[in-house]
Amino acid sequence: PTISLINNSISSMKKASVLVATLICNILSAQETTKTEHEKQHAIEITTGYPSILFDLEFPWINTQMEYSSDGLRIKEYFQPGLNIGYTYSWRKRWEVNALANVHLTVYDIMQYPYEEPLPSYSSLYQEPKYDFDAEPTLAHRSTSLFGSLSASVRFKWIVRESFSMYSALGAGISIGFPIPFPYIAPVGIKFGKGKVYGIAELNMTPATSIAMAGIGVRL
Repeated sequence: PTISLINNSISSMKKASVLVATLICNILSAQETTKTEHEKQHAIEITTGYPSILFDLEFPWINTQMEYSSDGLRIKEYFQPGLNIGYTYSWRKRWEVNALANVHLTVYDIMQYPYEEPLPSYSSLYQEPKYDFDAEPTLAHRSTSLFGSLSASVRFKWIVRESFSMYSALGAGISIGFPIPFPYIAPVGIKFGKGKVYGIAELNMTPATSIAMAGIGVRL
């Protein structure tokens, strides 16, 4: 009887040990899963794209649509792709919010056309100078300015898969160079990649870009 009692005790201890080990493994596994899900809620996205239509408002007051001006001046614009840095927080499977900061350069040259013919000094007070618009203009002035914009949007994922998702976004923002409210509209966006780094692209009309933007995201 004593030996039988000892064997039963040992058996009970083994079962208890297995139960405790299993419980510890389950707790650690649950903590790891929770940690992984939490990490995927936050991300940093770096993108670029075609400049916003708001960039036109950052150029000087001279009418840039006129090919020539009465002063023999012409403006040559340069659209520089901007850099967008965004923070994304996913609080539901299909919902996330994005805050986006944009910086970009506004660059333009003021070109000067030469006179068609030298004017006598006595006649310069009585008649307008004539410019040779067929000649090659020279650079009179170059201006480079740094501008930016801030915007925020809410995304709804209407397709969610393991390796990609598709979404639409709606929000608003403001240009720092010309501070007026402007909508953030993205009918179609896609995120692809199930690792720490993923790709992102969207068709949009925003304070930062127009037509489209694309880049990469990093899950934190």
